[in-house]
Amino acid sequence: MRKLLLFSLLFPLISIAQTPAALVSFGQADSLYSDIFKEKRYLWIYSPSGDTTYFEKPAYPVLYVLDGDSHFAYLQTMMQQLSLNGNTALPQMIIVGIANTNRTRDLSPTSDPKIPGSGGGEQFTSFLEKELLPYIDGKYPTAPYRVYSGHSLGGLMVANTLIHHPGLFNAYIASDPSLFWNNSRILLAVDSLLEHQDFKNKKLYLAIAHTMNHTLDTIQVKKDKAMGSIHTSAILQLADKLKKHPGNHLNWTYKYYPDDYHNSLPLIAQYDGLRSIFRQYWFPTYLYPDNSPNADSLRTLIISHYKTLSKEMGYTVRPYEWEFNQLGYHHLSMKNYAKSRMFFELNIEYFPKSYNTYDSLGDYYKETGDSIKAVSYWKKSLALRSVPGIQEKIDHVALSTR
Repeated sequence: MRKLLLFSLLFPLISIAQTPAALVSFGQADSLYSDIFKEKRYLWIYSPSGDTTYFEKPAYPVLYVLDGDSHFAYLQTMMQQLSLNGNTALPQMIIVGIANTNRTRDLSPTSDPKIPGSGGGEQFTSFLEKELLPYIDGKYPTAPYRVYSGHSLGGLMVANTLIHHPGLFNAYIASDPSLFWNNSRILLAVDSLLEHQDFKNKKLYLAIAHTMNHTLDTIQVKKDKAMGSIHTSAILQLADKLKKHPGNHLNWTYKYYPDDYHNSLPLIAQYDGLRSIFRQYWFPTYLYPDNSPNADSLRTLIISHYKTLSKEMGYTVRPYEWEFNQLGYHHLSMKNYAKSRMFFELNIEYFPKSYNTYDSLGDYYKETGDSIKAVSYWKKSLALRSVPGIQEKIDHVALSTR
């Protein structure tokens, strides 16, 4: 079935016209009442749009972001830039920006006697586990892959969650985390937890800003008592402890940013962290619209890519049905029949319960002169969903053969 403009999303070849409203849209507001906190919690949500009238609803990984009201806008822009129009640097993702009600309470895992009301981090983690994550999974088309990201105190909470509750998320981004909180208490139990926990299939990206005196090296900074050095020293200590325990299977990396300070780091840390986590996601999509007759080799490449991604991410990762559907029609219009059939057949393999996939392959066979196979696939489509337009195509073929 031909939907939308004939592959108007031919990646960088054709730009998409957007209305002014779409250009200024930054997701949607949402909220839920927390029985744990006895208060309403506000959320900023970005969920990729998709045509579910004709196509199966995709499932998307979810990025949960602390201090969401501060970081949501640029993350949505980054996500769209790196996951649309043929760019596969990142998967399309749902973004959940978690707004603050009491930041110090929620993002401090232990209570500092000098700061009243602090130390509610475990309560906040309970809110995530028992209320927020089930709410998002119930309302939005989520895939079973979650990324947790935070900066500063948010980074402290991300690190604390990884160490004490590693099963809540698949990947963690800690941007210049305030590990010095409460005399760096978080570091006291790290060695034991890293030694005895199994972090298989978990990823961590640790970003370190330049907050100390530029004349100090990494050895000197650990002895310096200036606030910036104490902050950086605690992060370096965590990195040292992570290096000591390679047997726990944690897939982690860290990067020091000599040209970025604490407050300039979040955007670039988010970018690098997401690129690191989804390193396997990139695919040479410029091969998709190419008219050269390499259908068999491209098919092998596609199948191998999605098998690798599925193993990497721990669930069955599939292409977008709408994308392969439009590619099939694009090549059909160009009379590049081998590639057209390949995309339509792959869609049936990946989406065997979608009526659309059989309808489209029926269109292919009608276009290439095989009416018997065309009717066969249209009937398979009708068996999944009764669509008048498909029955009309069958009736038209029957009339033309009388």
